[in-house]
Amino acid sequence: MNILYIDPFAGASGDMFLGALVDLGVDFDEMRDVLASLDVKGFDLRQSQTTRHAIAATRVEVLVEDVPHPHRHLGDLVRIVEAAPLDAAVRVGAIAALTRLAEAESEAHRMPVEKVHLHEVGGLDCLVDIVGTVWGVSRLGVERVLSAPVSLGSGLQRCAHGVMPVPVPGTLAILKDCPVRRTQIPHEMTTPTGAALIATLAQSVVSPLVFTPRHIGHGAGSRDPGEVANFLRLVLAEADPRFLPPAEHSHAHEHQHHHDHHHHHDHDHGDPHHHDHEHVHTH
Repeated sequence: MNILYIDPFAGASGDMFLGALVDLGVDFDEMRDVLASLDVKGFDLRQSQTTRHAIAATRVEVLVEDVPHPHRHLGDLVRIVEAAPLDAAVRVGAIAALTRLAEAESEAHRMPVEKVHLHEVGGLDCLVDIVGTVWGVSRLGVERVLSAPVSLGSGLQRCAHGVMPVPVPGTLAILKDCPVRRTQIPHEMTTPTGAALIATLAQSVVSPLVFTPRHIGHGAGSRDPGEVANFLRLVLAEADPRFLPPAEHSHAHEHQHHHDHHHHHDHDHGDPHHHDHEHVHTH
């Protein structure tokens, strides 16, 4: 069995995922073309080679034009994904991750999802990160995605609403039911987008695993802090299913059922996806 093992020892963010996938061998130009097929303007991707604590890594940046961007709510992002020429599994996974992110922000603010404000640039940024990552993982052709516990920072962080504890409430809400590792590193290590991708795509495991690594990718984060080599490690591996934990029901499949159910009733209840959320991309 081919598996993808996510090792967020230094946390995770959307751009770290994109960089690690390219480092693993996913074609950058193809990724760029797929994302260009989304019916949105005002962004581009840039790839570069860098190091984090002397370890070679790939950095993929989502460059968002510094111009006014339209307000995009969750429903708008879902419609963009649904209209794009993506494989069905990529569409389902991307919508599941976007929805998980939105619902967690809604829960953190204790307000209806449709009332949560979506920051324009952050909305475009997380859309690109999520679609690019879900597409990239699908290109690997793996049968299962597993993740080690997610590392979280500590301390305080200033964001759009003021000073918040690290991890920010949205990130922690997304990671409900996922094993996490709290550290004393005074930075945001895992962003809401990174958390949503892990929670949606992967089964979290804490038990020892037996697998054979075949390819390894390092995706650099934007910072190069002294406390830890700031990259996300992805391991493409072969495994005997007998030595893996039993598979769990994936969040993407759960969303597919929910999504299909909503579409069945669309004529009666209008657009089921028109919600808001907010996202502050800081990693």
